[in-house]
Amino acid sequence: MNALAAAALAAGELICEFNDGYRKSLLAEIAGDPPRTELVLVFEALTPDEAQVLSTAKPGRRTVQVRATGELFHLIEREGPSVRVTTLTGCTRTRWRGGEQVCTRFDARYAWHFDTAALAEPDASFKRQPSGAALGSCEPWRIEP
Repeated sequence: MNALAAAALAAGELICEFNDGYRKSLLAEIAGDPPRTELVLVFEALTPDEAQVLSTAKPGRRTVQVRATGELFHLIEREGPSVRVTTLTGCTRTRWRGGEQVCTRFDARYAWHFDTAALAEPDASFKRQPSGAALGSCEPWRIEP
């Protein structure tokens, strides 16, 4: 298991926020306004094999498959002929807790696309993600023990 996966699994629950990669306002960029949050995902009961997700885009709790690969950590939800994939790509903020450094923010990408090979080859699927995939971050739901 890679270090990113170990950190995400140790958190147990993640809350993720994404902005819409397709919509970029020139006026907002000129004014220096931060991107608007378009999607919030809460991943619960993270295990090495699966988790539960709640989304602001779709009601109800659903099961997602967990895939830890060489450097990435993928959370994959099948939806008919498509997949919704959240990929943690790195740890961007840490803090000391109990004598060890723990990750408190992960960079992440989110894409809804038709590459159903994501479950078998998640890294290859990640490389084929649409260029407009949503960018965001995930944080542990609880930071204190």
